[in-house]
Amino acid sequence: METSGNFFVALQQKLKIKPQNKRVYKEAFTHSSVNQKTAAGYPLNFERLEYLGDAILNSIIAEFLYHYFPNAKEGSLTKLRAKIVSRSKLNEIGKELELYSIAEISNHHNAFGDNIHGNLLESLIGALFIDKGYDKTKRYVMDTIIMPFIPIESLDSLILSYKALLIEWGQKNKTPVAFETNQDKGLDPNVNYSCQIHYQKKCIAKAKSSSKKKAEEKAAKIAVRALKINPKVE
Repeated sequence: METSGNFFVALQQKLKIKPQNKRVYKEAFTHSSVNQKTAAGYPLNFERLEYLGDAILNSIIAEFLYHYFPNAKEGSLTKLRAKIVSRSKLNEIGKELELYSIAEISNHHNAFGDNIHGNLLESLIGALFIDKGYDKTKRYVMDTIIMPFIPIESLDSLILSYKALLIEWGQKNKTPVAFETNQDKGLDPNVNYSCQIHYQKKCIAKAKSSSKKKAEEKAAKIAVRALKINPKVE
């Protein structure tokens, strides 16, 4: 993609960004698989901008929540921010913005996993900060990334991890919840683990998935609904 080519047309049409520092946006959408290097021989990819964007995003969200929830305590604000900047949520937003479609990757058919979408989102924020400064980046993040995709009014009820919620609930109620997770050797190659959740000596939920973590999350989600647990940030 040349400087005057399709990439910058897509950047303006898809993301409504008019770049001044074009080089930094090219870097923000260049994957390490391309094996590009700077004139000095250093790797040229989005990883450094991803690191910067992560820090800028956390700062923007922290400031927003501080003003939006004036009576919330530090611990509550931290939990709310974690829900917004969680890896799964950033992956979801990055995918909705179709960032992957304009990234320079050696082989678009390779399976990079969902994290590529969130990584590109963070590197984009890093590039915006370098190109336009903090204030303009903050406005863009709030108008384009946060408000269209994050239900702020119901943020306190969003669940980051069903497993963590279930364990915390059991500890508070002094009735521990037990997870029993085993490898599944069934016929389906996409199902590698099965999980059962026990509460008060009864199995209240079962689930299977491709990984231990996914199986436990699926089972925990079923258990949370069965126990009618309603999460609220205090």
